[in-house]
Amino acid sequence: MTPTPGTRAGWTGRLWTEIEPVYDAILGHPFINGLTSGQLSVDSFVQFISQDTHYLQDYVRTLLTLAAKSPDFEVTKMLTTHAAAAATAETGLHAELMKDLGRDPAELLAFDARPTTRAYTSFMLATVFTGSFADGLAAVIPCFWIYAEVGQHLQQAGSPNPVYQRWIDSYSSDDYLSEVLLALELTDRVGLSLAPEAEAAARAHFRTAARYEWMFWDAAYRQETWPV
Repeated sequence: MTPTPGTRAGWTGRLWTEIEPVYDAILGHPFINGLTSGQLSVDSFVQFISQDTHYLQDYVRTLLTLAAKSPDFEVTKMLTTHAAAAATAETGLHAELMKDLGRDPAELLAFDARPTTRAYTSFMLATVFTGSFADGLAAVIPCFWIYAEVGQHLQQAGSPNPVYQRWIDSYSSDDYLSEVLLALELTDRVGLSLAPEAEAAARAHFRTAARYEWMFWDAAYRQETWPV
């Protein structure tokens, strides 16, 4: 992706600077390192894509609600296009990954939404429903952006596990990166128009969502369950 996060100007550059410690923690997490070493537990990966299935269903709802709030129809089209792509990933990629692992895709239905997944998606939906367009955008952009950056990081190292490599390829593809760049350009435009108080609130949503990204991978690695 060009330019890289650390060299982006505009509002997105400021947003990224505030989450650099979170991103560094993501890159250092054993889930991410396990993808490149190939040593990540298959059960952790299956839990990850099962929770991603739950996440993407609410992510699509979040994007469609955000699209409806946009005063710019071109932005509405962009967000609905990304929502459709996310829905395709939920219905297609996850099933294909399960088959590649020699597992029944129906296993994914056996997983309920675990605590971290429920908290993350509830945060996104609540923010987009009750907040401004800028609030909602700030809450969803970390998912767009961090996955693209992680995908590029992982692509450089590669994985000896072809299933993990296939997942890496999907988030480091030129098509996905193009979508992310469009979203970042939109975010910069929105940020320019915000009053100080609104801008600070949106930045807080961005930081919260970035933290949830770390928590999402951590929960899958731990194979999180409900405690009671």
